[in-house]
Formats: sequence, C-alpha cells, structure tokens
Amino acid sequence: MSLAPAKRLAKSAALALATAPVLYPWLRRRALGGDKITILCYHTLGPDGDDMDAWTVLHQGEFRRQIALFRRDYDIVSLDQALDGPRSSRPQLVLTFDDGDIGLYTHLLPILREEGLPVTVYVATGQIADQRPYWFDRVMNALQGSGERQIDLSGAGLGRWTVGPDHGPGRCAAIGALLEALKTVDPDRREAMADRVIAMAAPVTPPRTPVGPMSLVQLQEFAAHPGVTIAAHSHCHNLLDQIPLAEAADSIALSRKLLQDWTGQEVRHFAYPNSNHNAVLRAEMARQGFASATVLDNALTPRDQDRFALSRLNVGRFGQINRLRLRMAGK
Repeated sequence: MSLAPAKRLAKSAALALATAPVLYPWLRRRALGGDKITILCYHTLGPDGDDMDAWTVLHQGEFRRQIALFRRDYDIVSLDQALDGPRSSRPQLVLTFDDGDIGLYTHLLPILREEGLPVTVYVATGQIADQRPYWFDRVMNALQGSGERQIDLSGAGLGRWTVGPDHGPGRCAAIGALLEALKTVDPDRREAMADRVIAMAAPVTPPRTPVGPMSLVQLQEFAAHPGVTIAAHSHCHNLLDQIPLAEAADSIALSRKLLQDWTGQEVRHFAYPNSNHNAVLRAEMARQGFASATVLDNALTPRDQDRFALSRLNVGRFGQINRLRLRMAGK
C-alpha cells in the first residue's frame, strides 16, 4: 500500500474511533461544557445522485441522514430559541442556510414539511431581485461537466488552474481554490474576472441542477413555512470588509428591507458573506438594530459570545460525517 492511501486509512480509523459510542459522548459533553450552542452552516441541497462538484451543494439524502443522527444527541431549535428562549435538557443545535438558492425550495422545503425542522435562512437579495446568480455560482456552474478545463489568470497575478478531468472531491477542491483566488481581486474587477473564467471554461455543459436563486414567488412560499426564519445576507454579497462602510451599510439595510417587504417577516439576524467582518461591521450590525450576526469559523458558540460574531460550523458536499461530528465535539 502506498503512503497516501495508508494515511487516508489511518485517518479514517482515527475518526471512527473518536466518534465511536464509547468515546464520542464524553468528547461531546466536554466540548459543550458551559452550555455552548452548536450552529451549523449549510448552503443548499441537491438531488441524490447528481454530479455537481460544488462544496455548497449537499445531497438531500445526506442531509436527511445527518438530521437523523443529530436528533439522537441534540434538540434542534430555532436561532431565536437558542439565543433567548428556554433552555433544553439536551444540547441545542441550530440549522442555518446561506444565500437563498433554488435547492432550498426544491429539496429543503419538502423535508421541513415532513420533519418539522426549524431553520434560519440568510438570503442575499440581489440575486433574487435580478434572477441572476452571483459571480461565484456562475463560475461553479461553468466548471461542471466532464473533461479538463485550463484557466489561465497569470496575467492578473492569479496563476494557472486545472479543473478536472474527473468528477469528485478533486474537481470540487480545484474550483474552491479558484474561487478563493478570485475573492482577492478588487471588488470592482471581480465580475469581469469571473466572466473571463467562464469564457475560458467554454464550451460550458450546463449542469443538470445548476446553483442559482429562488424566484420571488418561491421565496415567499418558502418563507411562509412556520419553521423558517428569514434572515439577511446583504444585497450585493460582496466581502463587506473590502468595500466602503457606507456601501456595506446600504447593502445590509437594503437586504433587510426587501426581505421584510417580500415575506412579511421581521428580519432580526444577519450573516456576513464569506464570514468577512471586523469591529466596524459588528458595530454597524448593532447600529441597524440586528439581534445577531454570524461568522463561519468552524467553532462552537458560547452563550456569552459577541452576538455579532456568533460561530458556525461549515457543512459541505464532500465532508465526512465523522469529521463533522468531531468538530461538533470541539475537535
């Protein structure tokens, strides 16, 4: 056996041992000491068996499996209950989703109706209003399909990228790394740079289930479910610490106003796009009267944590369930 497969096998064995019934309950109780809240961050769900190599798209069957597993150890509650409501006899788990992708309507809503789950959904309103996916989703859609894609951004100082040829975690990781590189580009140039990537990806084979926004009618039906709490995620979905504060504040306020007008819900919570935040943005959250704002730092949330920097754990397409459970135990 070569070194790489041996390492993978050893890692899987260690994860299985740490999450075994003998050890895992002790690890989890120790991590949750002090009555911490566990907040999970998903993005969207896709159909079982699709080949969408996007970290943000979790198979609906895997989501169901995770929920069944979590219910053994947690009370799944709304964000409002976790922050201000009655405490449970068991640890509390909050489920959140970012962006407002159509997969929430197509795949998550039926599960909510069946399971009676409470969820908080942070909706970025620009793509709902325009019915055009944000730049990162357009790039992900363009880089699906079979075959190898060569993306040359060396002229912009971002190097060369090979995506494919095979489906799976490798393609997903390559796309993710490319998106992270694009996030370093000046916001005023990022849209044009994304369009360059899409042009280099040609010919594009549209995925069967592309990522993209809900329609306004779908969002309204989704928000009407009693288990859904609608929250804001900005209008522009820019990295808010990369743009002027006045521009960020306007985007935050506009997303909140639109969501309240569209859904009739009071919008009390916010999630920073890509988790980018700083002290000035946290102060802006307080100034605008939000009750909380979340970040994505893969940590548990102490109840005395800054309400405008609540921790969340990231859940994605190719993550191992035992790795996630271990992170939920603070490891």
